[in-house]
Amino acid sequence: MISHLLVSYHTCPLEEPGEGLAGGMNVFLEGLLRRLAEEGINTNVITRAVGETVEISEPFEGVRIFHVPCFWKKPPTRESAWESIDVFIEKARLLLHGERIEPTVVSAHYWMSGVAAKRLFKAPMLLSYHTIEAHKARRGGEESPLSLIRYEEEARLAVEARGVVFFTEHEQNRTIQIFPELKGKSFVIPPGIDDRFRFPVPREVARSLLGLPITGDVFLFAARKDPGKNLSEALEAIRILSSRLNKKILLIVAGQDEAGEANEEHVIYLGPVPHDSMALLYSAVDAVVCPARYESFGLVPLESLSTAVPVIVPEGTFWGEMIRSEGGGLVYSADDPEGLVKAMTLLLSDPFLRARLAFSGPKVAESFKQEKCTGSWAKLISSFSTLYNPR
Repeated sequence: MISHLLVSYHTCPLEEPGEGLAGGMNVFLEGLLRRLAEEGINTNVITRAVGETVEISEPFEGVRIFHVPCFWKKPPTRESAWESIDVFIEKARLLLHGERIEPTVVSAHYWMSGVAAKRLFKAPMLLSYHTIEAHKARRGGEESPLSLIRYEEEARLAVEARGVVFFTEHEQNRTIQIFPELKGKSFVIPPGIDDRFRFPVPREVARSLLGLPITGDVFLFAARKDPGKNLSEALEAIRILSSRLNKKILLIVAGQDEAGEANEEHVIYLGPVPHDSMALLYSAVDAVVCPARYESFGLVPLESLSTAVPVIVPEGTFWGEMIRSEGGGLVYSADDPEGLVKAMTLLLSDPFLRARLAFSGPKVAESFKQEKCTGSWAKLISSFSTLYNPR
């Protein structure tokens, strides 16, 4: 019998947007756990709690979530999360012993979850890094103490994990170059796209429902607050574009609140947006800008493509390569200071190009099936559960 336990210290399935550190992965984990339960694989989830008491919830049949108090600060930061991990491990160990949970296979998402899982269990661990510290571009200055710790722990996990799951071959190949130990024990399982994104509503209807101007050019930036998401580049591009074209062009920022930058007349901050509302938001805009230099995958481009909305991304990323070869958006040079501005200008100036890209987007997204993603995870979890013999 499979006893699957998910350690999700860094991010929490079914958490409200903006409460945790990785909203996009919350969405991914919720969908995965729900569908694994439908496949007959029940999961206990160990995650952290911001409060001071253990909370147990059963959001749907086949999944139990144990929120373990570990004195995270609110809002949490990566530094405070790392400072609290020893308390989390100690309390999680006591909880699991009391609940008599003995997993035959453990999965962990993000490096801190992997660290906790390896200290808690002897069962085989399936790890998903999601991002690798060594891949992140350094722009001068010294690395933070947590960055150095993270690199060391990710290298250790490359040796200790029984298997590592990547979203793309692009990320798998890049990571094996840094951690050769992963060769022969890594797997690629692309995420699936929620069906709600395959049926966009007309743009005028979406804008009316959201209270946006029915006419005019509107771009969307959707990401949690993180310097790596590169919001500053999108803000600067909108400022330049509006000035050059001498008209108001809006940038909708979803996922974070206003940071106090000056001259924000062209920007609307929505703060955290429930995932259920994102399909309507995509439908309302002309294009989505994703200027992050590094992401292991990126759910926002996939959801946008599925909704028939063009995406603008830098080259050198997974989506940069995918869109350049398959269509659905525009790719710009990250080394060009005005690369994003040029791509946005081209999109606005050529309605036929915009229509062609919108038409090809759903075709690009079509290959990312929820059923295929869940089936691959279920097969992998089942095979790893046979490797563990506690006796």
